[in-house]
Amino acid sequence: MRASAPAAAPASPGGPGPGRGWPGYPTIWRWHFYAGLFCLPFVLWLSVTGSIYLFRPQIETLIDRPYTHLPLDGARASAARQADAAVRAVPGSVLHRYQLPERPDEAVQVIVGAGTTETRVYVHPNTLAVLHTVDEDSRLMRIIFRLHGELLIGTPGSYLVELAASWAIVMILSGLVLWWPRGSGLAGVVYPRLRAGGRRFWRDLHGVTGLWVSVFALALLISGLPWAASWGSYLKAIRTVAEGRVVRQDWSAGNAAELRARGAADAGTRAMVGAHAEHGGMTMAHPAVSDVPLDRLIAT
Repeated sequence: MRASAPAAAPASPGGPGPGRGWPGYPTIWRWHFYAGLFCLPFVLWLSVTGSIYLFRPQIETLIDRPYTHLPLDGARASAARQADAAVRAVPGSVLHRYQLPERPDEAVQVIVGAGTTETRVYVHPNTLAVLHTVDEDSRLMRIIFRLHGELLIGTPGSYLVELAASWAIVMILSGLVLWWPRGSGLAGVVYPRLRAGGRRFWRDLHGVTGLWVSVFALALLISGLPWAASWGSYLKAIRTVAEGRVVRQDWSAGNAAELRARGAADAGTRAMVGAHAEHGGMTMAHPAVSDVPLDRLIAT
């Protein structure tokens, strides 16, 4: 009597086996679980701070309410004189930015600076009286911005937020792989089966809503990551290679990069208004650059 060959041992659920590739279901599930365990506290934090920052215009309008509806007597001062008044209010500063007022009877907000430090000066548009000065980085919405992007702890916080957002992408993609029905078509996946009754209808409503929320969440995460330190630097490098020149991004990749740009702009402005600007260091008189061109810019 011939002995039969022993049966092969069944492959483990997560290991390699006939018809099963890597990674297996248990591996993907572990990725999904640990990614969620790490990133969900950060996702909640980003959701709250981002929701507050979304209403920045309305919140800043409330904060600036004391400097609106000002009594106006006489002709409005020129933008150049308003900027000069702001610079005189902060000794050692130079003009950084001029914010266009939304109403004729509200204070003009001029941002002046010295190095990487900036001060927002509220100037009466007629009398040129300085109504208020505040450090730009201590304003409420700037603090919310830094809480959102770097947890108010600088570059290490930026890396933590960036890491959490990246793992949130892993959590969403692995969750979709685990949930995606096999061989059932698009019904109940991309759109709900509205005529199905009972449990199937509610399952479709939940699953389809989750799918589209995941798509929008991925778009939200991927579009936000270019503001982070690493992703922002990588994107700038890719754009530099693609365009064949050093590009200047319209946004800053973290607060440290913003401070560097702020300091460089301040140094450039001071070089323009220096006693020997445009003369290669020759000892000849050179008048300080005037803010009068600002009037033409504001009028335009």
